[in-house]
Amino acid sequence: MKVLFTAGTQFAFPRMARAVDAVAGERPDWELVYQAGPRAQGDALPRNAGPLVQPFFPAAEFQALFEAADLVVTHAGMGNIMACLEQGKPFLMMPRLATRGEHRNDHQRDTAEAVARMYGIAYCLEVEPLVKAVLAHDPASHPPYDVMERIRHERQHFGQQLNRLIQQL
Repeated sequence: MKVLFTAGTQFAFPRMARAVDAVAGERPDWELVYQAGPRAQGDALPRNAGPLVQPFFPAAEFQALFEAADLVVTHAGMGNIMACLEQGKPFLMMPRLATRGEHRNDHQRDTAEAVARMYGIAYCLEVEPLVKAVLAHDPASHPPYDVMERIRHERQHFGQQLNRLIQQL
């Protein structure tokens, strides 16, 4: 199985690195890729030699890794979430938490809760449940097919409402 872990672009994310290490230890035959972010060093990098780890991948390489992945594990950033939803890519979220110094506030936790509520996508706040969810992922499973249709419908509805508002101004 191919798993793409992505930690975002701002702060170190040691919890995600520990999850990458744990999955690599359990499944050394899996292809793991970790885009660790620009400030990743020390405990924010996996210690296991198995995964391919870089601070950033060039855009074309990242897109190829994304497309090849059977599962994406994201930090609950909107760019990754939208890409996964729009392209029907199975994913899990581990939001950064302000209380752990991983971000300035808990907007990623709020985002993960909203995405879970709206689309039924799982998120984990701790390493162990995330690792269990990754290991339990069935590559043959897919997010509900109605997710992409629902997103298209919501965008169309939003566009219509915005046009009405503009016409009223």
